[in-house]
Amino acid sequence: METKDLLEKKFGIKELKQQQYLLIYEATLYIFEFALLTGCFFGLCMLLYEAFG
Repeated sequence: METKDLLEKKFGIKELKQQQYLLIYEATLYIFEFALLTGCFFGLCMLLYEAFG
């Protein structure tokens, strides 16, 4: 019975780590997406400024 309890605890910890890695992955993607969007926005602003300024 002890081994079953240990396995359940081990799988619980493994599942928590997987959720944590997924959260870190999603946060990194959101930061990368935000950086790309702001870069494109400022690039477009610079292009319009050079064209019409």
